[in-house]
Amino acid sequence: MFSRKQLDIGSRFFLQNFPEKLSPPPQSIIDLGCGNGVLSLKAAQCYPQADIYAVDESYMAVESARMTLQNNLGDSPGFHFISTNILESFASEQADLILCNPPFHQQHVVGDMIAWQMFVQSRRVLKSEGELWIVGSRHLAYHTKLKKLFGNQTLVSTNNKFVILRAIKNGSSK
Repeated sequence: MFSRKQLDIGSRFFLQNFPEKLSPPPQSIIDLGCGNGVLSLKAAQCYPQADIYAVDESYMAVESARMTLQNNLGDSPGFHFISTNILESFASEQADLILCNPPFHQQHVVGDMIAWQMFVQSRRVLKSEGELWIVGSRHLAYHTKLKKLFGNQTLVSTNNKFVILRAIKNGSSK
C-alpha cells in the first residue's frame, strides 16, 4: 500500500536527490508507481512545461496523486493520471524521464520481480537518451540489474538504507 498519510523514507530520500536541473529539460515525465504523487508534484514544480504522467496499478494511488497535484498546483492539461499495469498502455519511446520508487514486496513475498518488470518496460518507453531514476533499498542490488538492462547506471546518492540510481537509454553514464 502506498503512503497516504505520511511520506515513506525512500520517497523522502528521493526528493532530497531529485533531478531538478536536467538539460535539456524533460518534456514528458512518468512517475511510475506514483503512490501519493509526491514525485509527480516535485516534477511538475521543477519542470512546469512538461507533461506529467502519474501511473500506478492502484486506482486509489492514482486518485491520491491527482489530489496531491490539484491541491498543490491546481488543474493543468499537462497532468495525466493513469491506472495501468506498469507501463503497458504507453507507446515505445514516449518519455524523457521516468521516476520510480519500486515496491520490493507484494503481499508477503519480498523480492525484485515487480521492479525488474518496471525497469524493462521503462527502457521500452524511454526515448533515446531518456533517463530512469530510481530509489531502492541497498540490499536489492538494482545497480546490477540496471547495468545489465541499460548497459550503464550511475550511483546518484546513497545512505545507510537506500540508493538513488540513474540509467540512460542508449547512453553512457555521463
